[in-house]
Formats: sequence, structure tokens, C-alpha cells
Amino acid sequence: MGFRQAEGELAHERKETQKLVQEIKQLTVIDDNTSLQKPKESLQDSEIRRLKKELEDLLARERISEEVKPEHEYAPNNKKAPPPPPPERPIRPAGGEAKLVIIMDDVSYARDVKAIQSTGLPLVMSFLPPSPRHPDSAFLAKQQGKYMIHLPLEAVAFHEEEPNTLHVDSSEEEIEKRLEMLKQLYPNARYINNHTGSKFTSDSAAMDKLIRVMKQEGLQFVDSRTIASSKAREATAKYGMRYMTRDVFLDDRDGVANIKKQIREAVSKAKRYGTIIAIGHPRVDTIRALSESKELLREVQLVGIDQI
Repeated sequence: MGFRQAEGELAHERKETQKLVQEIKQLTVIDDNTSLQKPKESLQDSEIRRLKKELEDLLARERISEEVKPEHEYAPNNKKAPPPPPPERPIRPAGGEAKLVIIMDDVSYARDVKAIQSTGLPLVMSFLPPSPRHPDSAFLAKQQGKYMIHLPLEAVAFHEEEPNTLHVDSSEEEIEKRLEMLKQLYPNARYINNHTGSKFTSDSAAMDKLIRVMKQEGLQFVDSRTIASSKAREATAKYGMRYMTRDVFLDDRDGVANIKKQIREAVSKAKRYGTIIAIGHPRVDTIRALSESKELLREVQLVGIDQI
């Protein structure tokens, strides 16, 4: 099951939505033009409520099924903004291996997992914590064995933040409780990268608290680098931890051709610097571009985050 099947599922949900709309219209017409007894009206009202609830659920799923735009990570108010550049990297020694990690962010639904698996590539899934919109994300992660946590952190400007997002004014105790809960939900997780977080990661005090707690919990931070002024490097250095950061966004622009160009960039950088981290999203174009780039990706070692 890949991106074409995911598109089919969305089409099916739209048909179901249209069907429910018609049923509700018919029931509403009956309600307006008949003189039913009170008990029957009550039953009809109950049926209308049930159908409306079903319709709301379908519409919610349809909205969620629309493609995630990667700009929400670094520039939600400027769709043409390029992602922040990666920090300077030393050139890899001659003869060293070229390794590429591809993290797929925002994994939340079974369709995301199936689409990623359809590529046949060892991609790293980073799961958003469970929420009312995607309650099964932790369950899906546990089925994978290895995975990451995509931790929501406060952004400079983002109006659709996830529940339980950590903010710059979150206390160390709040951060501890959040990470302890996430460790229970994701027992095999050892790596965390940030979901949004441009405001949080650029705040020295906030990052100091987060990295200190992560070290205590045995967790490694991977900087999605949603802002050029990220303080993740300084915070990890202070606590004797390795600094790991995103080097390339694969799908910061729409279109299969653009994403293939970014995949080529990631492969080129892996050869130049030795180890590279790229980030993409389980979008239709991204899945297709990765599936069609297998020959190119054979030029490097495609590895897990724990192998660099």
C-alpha cells in the first residue's frame, strides 16, 4: 500500500462524506414537513445527531488527510521562505563511508506508516505524540521497533500547535513530566527531534532546561533546525552531548522534481561530509520521489539515526 492507495482512501472518504450529507438533508426535510409524534421525533433527532457526528468525523479525517506542508516547521507565515541553512561541517576523511539518515516527520496515522513502508527504504519514522486528532500514533510506533519522537516545541508564529507543546516558559518540572510520559508511550525511543520550535530552540534558557532533562532521561536531541539562531549546539555542548542537526529538508518545495533535486543534494552532501541528516514528510510527492530515487540512494549508505 503506497501513496496511490492513500489517495484512494481519501477519495473513498469524500464519497462517504457526500453520502452522509445527502442522508442528513433527507432527514431534515422529513423533520420540517411531517407531523410525527413526539417519541418518533426523538428517534429521528437521535439519528440526525448520529449522522452529523459521523459527518464531522469524516470531514475531520479529510482535512487531516490533506498534504502536510513542511513550511509549518520553519516559516508558517511565509510559504516561499527557504529553510534555515545547516551549520558548517568538516569534510569527511578520504576513504570514509558516506551515510545518509532520512527522517520522516509528522508520522501520525496508519496511512503514513504504510506509505513510508511502500518505498522499501530504511527511513526513520518520527511520530507526533498522541492527541485527539491522532490518538494511535504511539501504538503505531510500537509496531515499528525503532522510531523517533517528534516533540512539539513553541514556534515564533504557528497557530495550529499540538496539545502539550512545550513553551519557553515551561518549567523544568513540566519538561520532566512531559518527557517521562513520552518515555512510557514510546519505550524504545532514544532520539527526539523538534516539531516546529523556532521560538523554543532559539531560547538559551529553554534549551538548557530541555537538554539537561533529556540527558537525565537518556535521550538524544536531533535539531530539526527550524531557525538559524537555534541554541541546540551550545546546550548539547554544555552537557557533554553530541550535537546532531538536520542538513537538508527534502520537501520544502512542492513537486516530485523539486524533491528529487533535494535528494540529490542530500546524497552529494553525504559524500562530502560523511554523515548527513535529511528530513521529509509522508506526503504523496515525497513518497513518490523517494521511491523513484532508489538507484541514486544506493550511492550512499541509507542508515538509521543510531548508526551515525
